[in-house]
Amino acid sequence: MQVFRPGTTFAGRYQILDLIGRGGMGDVYRALHTGLRKEVALKVIGDLDSQRAVEDRDVRFEREARTIAVLDHPNCVRVLDYGRTRKHQYIAMQLLDGTTLAQALRTGGRMATARAVNIARGLLAGLVHAHARGVLHRDIKPENVMLSASGRPTLIDFGLARLRDDAPLTARGMCIGSPSYLAPERLDGRPHDARADVYAVGVILYEMIAGVRPFVGDSTVEILSNCRHRPPRPLRAIRRDVSRPLDAVVVRALAKDPRRRFDDAEEMLAALEDVPVLEEQEEREAAVARQEQETTTMLALAPLEPRPSRWQRLWSWWRFGRWRWPRSRRTVGA
Repeated sequence: MQVFRPGTTFAGRYQILDLIGRGGMGDVYRALHTGLRKEVALKVIGDLDSQRAVEDRDVRFEREARTIAVLDHPNCVRVLDYGRTRKHQYIAMQLLDGTTLAQALRTGGRMATARAVNIARGLLAGLVHAHARGVLHRDIKPENVMLSASGRPTLIDFGLARLRDDAPLTARGMCIGSPSYLAPERLDGRPHDARADVYAVGVILYEMIAGVRPFVGDSTVEILSNCRHRPPRPLRAIRRDVSRPLDAVVVRALAKDPRRRFDDAEEMLAALEDVPVLEEQEEREAAVARQEQETTTMLALAPLEPRPSRWQRLWSWWRFGRWRWPRSRRTVGA
């Protein structure tokens, strides 16, 4: 696919500044709208004349523009413009500052539970808005979540979203998305609904808290098998600061049977709102207190030196003229 160099004018009104990223649905550029003097994220797909064999991808691209154009929520990326040139289709979207959740997890590892829950709440709030307008995301993963400097999450790349009342674009048994975050019904090519997005948020919440995904393996086949059949390791077995209500929310979100999950994002959001979560400072203080308690317990349980025998005591009186009690014994008994 053609890569546009910085300084190139695209579609008569966008000046390419630099390449942000590349993906299966197209390239994303940071561009300047020359009329509005506003920077945007410009997603481009092409060359149309040479892609007769991938018409399905072009249709999905057009659908992306139409679906996300109806979204207007702080936790969903906004589409600003849509169109096509002779060889390309494009979408101009809100340019977001910050980093992706995937980058945050790679650099920082697992998160404080308060931060993880707040991010999940933001994602669910965005999904409540999207689902109410008939839009499924279908590819929720850390790479598709942007975090602002204040920590607010925004769902991006609705390129795999579709309207619930539209016919599916993929062949039976074929799924589009990232395997580790796909609900079992999607892996099997079965009909799915908003509960598949809820499942993906559950996977992300688990990963943020545990530092690892709930279903891992040495190969894609093993990962898919674990997703279908193996229960995840309980969060409380990984982190003792996870409350039982929070663990229960994640377990329900990750249920293999969609009928046992939350009915929709709104129900999961309500459940998370009721979960008691320590603030990050309180969580750090609680962790320090737990460490101090463990240290005190270990010292209390440490074995004491055996009491000297009668002959050892007599030898001490004869040799030193007084009783020499071991220092460690005197200290512990003090």
